[in-house]
Amino acid sequence: MGTSLRMRGLGRARTPLTAGPLIALTLFALAAGLLLAGCGGDSGGSAAIGERAANDKVAVTVHSVKTYTKITTEDGDVLSMKSPKNVYLIVDLTIRNLQDTAHKVDPENVHLVTMEDKYWAGDGSQSIADFPDEFTALKARTLGPGKKVRGMVAYGVPKGTELKSVTYVADPDIEISLNGKTVKAPPVKRVPKVGQTAKGGGLAFTVSSMTYPSSLTSGLWTTSPKSGDELVLLKVTVRNLDRRPSYKVDPLSVVIVDGGGTRWGPFNRSDLGVADSEQFPLKRLRPGASASGKVVISVAKNASLKTVRYKSGVLGPPLELRVTR
Repeated sequence: MGTSLRMRGLGRARTPLTAGPLIALTLFALAAGLLLAGCGGDSGGSAAIGERAANDKVAVTVHSVKTYTKITTEDGDVLSMKSPKNVYLIVDLTIRNLQDTAHKVDPENVHLVTMEDKYWAGDGSQSIADFPDEFTALKARTLGPGKKVRGMVAYGVPKGTELKSVTYVADPDIEISLNGKTVKAPPVKRVPKVGQTAKGGGLAFTVSSMTYPSSLTSGLWTTSPKSGDELVLLKVTVRNLDRRPSYKVDPLSVVIVDGGGTRWGPFNRSDLGVADSEQFPLKRLRPGASASGKVVISVAKNASLKTVRYKSGVLGPPLELRVTR
């Protein structure tokens, strides 16, 4: 899958940026000497982030402008820009049609403008299939009279870029000022350790204990590691903080990641030496609800275990806890 991020004007320069194993982001970079004729007509309404700006046809509110060095897919894969000089930048905005006739909304009309009056345009053809569920893409559509739509537009931007505005191309244009905001990577937060809680993507993930039994027996079933491996027994809790209407938790989403990036996953539930009542369940959780239980994973004895990860989408780093053995 691919996502195109496009810079538009009198000329174009293309620099491919690979963003992880499942998605490629193509950044049409700030080319030296590229002169743009501006974003459109005379400037219309202007405002700051969180404020409403409008002309006589359309009103726009930019709720946030955020940067990310990592984005995690719903399968737990971590996406990042190929070049460490670049970050993801996501604009979250609402567009309201003030007219008594239809208005066509298009992410290509959402321009991220630099202090040099160069800009990137959102790309309506971009593939965002691998972005997490909390990324609600602004899609090309026709907006009826008085209707509004909220969505997000993604860009790839070099760190250090000074931003002038988010400008919605209309007649006249609508400008949301960014006051020379310098694009920076978000602060790096230390990964919490096993025994603590990680939060992201509307979920909270806790591993209350991590032990290494030689074998596990429940009824007729005994689970033992194969030669060269060892068992890891995890006591896990996942809480749905605000995913709506519900979120399906799955024991197969709990994996251990080693220092080389290899993932070690759970045993088949039917062959597990843990009582059914003690196993981490497969179920749906309403917002505010939680599920707890045990997960058993077999790993190589010589593996350097780094984190326990719950595979779920996050606009940011993955939902994981640091192993302290």
